[in-house]
Parts: sequence; C-alpha cells; structure tokens
Amino acid sequence: MKKIIKLIASNLFIVITAVILYSPGLLCLRITDYSIFRAGMSIISLIALVCLFFFINIRFLKEPSNRPILPGEVQSLESVRDILKTFSSSKYLKGMASTAEEQVERIYKCRERLSVILDQKFTKGTMSWDKFNNIVMSAENSAIKNVVSMANRMLLFDEREFLKLQHYREDNIPDDIQEEQLNLYNKNFDEIKSMIALNEKILLKLNTLTMEVSSSTDEQNNNMNDDLINEIEKLISETKYYQ
Repeated sequence: MKKIIKLIASNLFIVITAVILYSPGLLCLRITDYSIFRAGMSIISLIALVCLFFFINIRFLKEPSNRPILPGEVQSLESVRDILKTFSSSKYLKGMASTAEEQVERIYKCRERLSVILDQKFTKGTMSWDKFNNIVMSAENSAIKNVVSMANRMLLFDEREFLKLQHYREDNIPDDIQEEQLNLYNKNFDEIKSMIALNEKILLKLNTLTMEVSSSTDEQNNNMNDDLINEIEKLISETKYYQ
C-alpha cells in the first residue's frame, strides 16, 4: 500500500511541475517563445519530466528480484548494509533487518578500532600481527556470510501469505495444512534470529579482544588473547551450519 501511495505522490509531483512550467499565468514555457533561453528550457524541461516519469514508474512497478544471493556476490560490509536496507519496508522483517544492519555497522567500527591498535602494537606482517588480523578478517567474513544467509531466508518470506495465515481458521483450506505452513514461516524467523544472535556473540568477543589487545603487556594477557581467539574461531565455525 505504501508503495502505491508513493507512486501516486511521485506522479502527482510530475503533473504539478508540468502545470507550473507550461500553464499561462505561471512560467508559461513555450517552444515557440521569442526567447531562445525560454524556448530551450521548455524542451529540456519536457525531456526531463518524461525521463523522470519513466524512471519513477519503472522503478516502483518493477518486481523485486527473488534470486538467491550468492556469498561471492557480497564482498564488503557496505554491500551487506545495502542488502539489508531492501527489507526496511517489510512489516515483519524490518525489525530483524534493522538489527542486523546495526550489527554490521558495529562490526565495521570494531574492526577499524582493532586494526588501529594492531598497527600500534605490532609490526605489520609479523606473526603476532597476522594472528590477530586473520581472526578479525575471518570474523568479518563470517558476519557477511551470516547476513547473506539471512537475506536469502528473508527472500523466501511472502508477506501476503503470512498475513493470510494469521486467520487460517476463517477460510476453507484444511487447518492442519496451513498450520504446517505457518510453522515453516516461524522456523524461518527462528533461523534468522539465531544468525543475529551468532553475529552478536562474535561482536562481543571482538570487542573483548580489542580491549585485551590494547592493554596486553604480559604473558598472562597474551594467553587470555589466545583463549579469546579460540572462542571466536569456534563461533566462526558455527556459521557453516546456516549456509
């Protein structure tokens, strides 16, 4: 419904703009105007309005692609954010998409902070630098894979069908069949929430690692860092269960 309202409002804007530009008593642009500038502007404005009309209507009326997203198609956290924003208008998915997008932003910031600390603490290319940098990159890749999996599960969601299933006892379709369909949707929601929880755990451990590395001065702290790295690696390994 919001999509239709936006489409109507956009077309109404184009019509009002055309009226203002070409109506007598207003700007009254004409191709036959004695002023070369005004005559030229009448042509340019007409072309611009026509292009805007087709651009807006094609964009609004074009059906969104339900093609699954492949992990190799998403190479950065910025791309992940763009994917999640496509679900911002969904009544049932926007909350989870917003949470996942926020996590992506936090993971990005955490990676930036830890990268600065690593460059201050260690010489780039050394074993210590590689050890920490590799786990950070692996955690980021894991977060990207999780969000891709989330997005693919969100693409399977049919909002109209789900809304209809909320009143499944009121139609003539057997209730047991529709209950199974509803259970499938709820299971899909649970899987998405599990991936959000996994990303949150990874983020928590990355933040902990960042603080520990920044204050690491002795062997005891180094051992603690190794324990954290092992915990993050264990969390990263859980990602494969959602692929």
